[in-house]
Amino acid sequence: MTADSIKKSKSLSVFKDSAVCLVVLTAATLAGYAFKAFQLADADIIMLYIIAVLVISIFTSKIQFCLISSVVGVVLFYYFFTYPEFSLSAHDTGYPVTFVTMFITAFIAGTLANKLKRNTLIAEQNAREKEEAALLAQNEQLRANMLRSISHDLRTPLTSISGNASTLLSGGDTLDESACQQIYTDIYSESMWLIGMVENLLYATRIEDGRMQLNISVEILDDIVQEAVRHTERTHSKRNIIVDMLDEIIPVMADANLIVQVIVNLMDNAVKYSDENSDITVTVRRENAYAVISVSDYGTGISDEEKEKVFDMFYTGGSSSSDSRRSLGLGLALCRSIITSHGGTISVSDNIPNGTVVSFTLPIGEVDLNE
Repeated sequence: MTADSIKKSKSLSVFKDSAVCLVVLTAATLAGYAFKAFQLADADIIMLYIIAVLVISIFTSKIQFCLISSVVGVVLFYYFFTYPEFSLSAHDTGYPVTFVTMFITAFIAGTLANKLKRNTLIAEQNAREKEEAALLAQNEQLRANMLRSISHDLRTPLTSISGNASTLLSGGDTLDESACQQIYTDIYSESMWLIGMVENLLYATRIEDGRMQLNISVEILDDIVQEAVRHTERTHSKRNIIVDMLDEIIPVMADANLIVQVIVNLMDNAVKYSDENSDITVTVRRENAYAVISVSDYGTGISDEEKEKVFDMFYTGGSSSSDSRRSLGLGLALCRSIITSHGGTISVSDNIPNGTVVSFTLPIGEVDLNE
């Protein structure tokens, strides 16, 4: 801020405070005339000016205005409400004591009000600073948790990949075809999981930093679902995925790439927490102005207590999966952020007789038939 702008700001502040004094003291004088019309005592009119000084102390920035308004209040009372009126000469010998008492009372009251206002502002500032510090500490803790989770989750697949690669390099010629094929499959599976985790991390950091750019347009939901299913079938070729489209063509307002990522995350979770021989079902239906997409599994399910927490960042639940290393806990938190940014909702419920259903909604779009 330049010197000229600082000077201009101070001048504006003085002008505003002076205007407050003028308005409040004028209002007190007019109210004094009303009191006088109702034949109220001088003490009541004096109280008006004391209250005026209190108000000025609250709405002005400097203590000097409290002092000035106390003096001006005394002068106004002296000029307008003492005999003879409209004169600064008072005939009653007790008036000087009254004026001094009025000034001291008004000044002390104004000073206390100004001090109380300052203390309140300081308390509010301290509260904001504590809140910001707590938020910063929470973010730092979140980052620390993320680093710990990432380092833990990266160690196992990278060890597996490097170990399998070392086996192929050192003794690949001695392995039969089925053993080599299993090693290739393991390397591919671990690599695809790492790719998925990195994609989730990138999306999560972009959303946290507010850099996620949505490219929302009218998309056919069937195309999005089929793309997500193809992606999941490549990484989980042994699982049977059933797609139940209750309505053939449903246009939605969506960023197709992000919604594919949401469905892939939900199917990955369904695969992770259900038996290898059970089916994964993706159901799509239209419900009023929204499309509802549900991913169902037939695993052990989620307790009511955990249903409130599964969308929290880094929450992995108490259920143990067959692959305990896959516990970063970004998937559902990321899904919620993406769906919320689309104007939809996401929820989890029980699959009867057993298992879990995760459902989310997307706004229905309108297809331009002229295109």
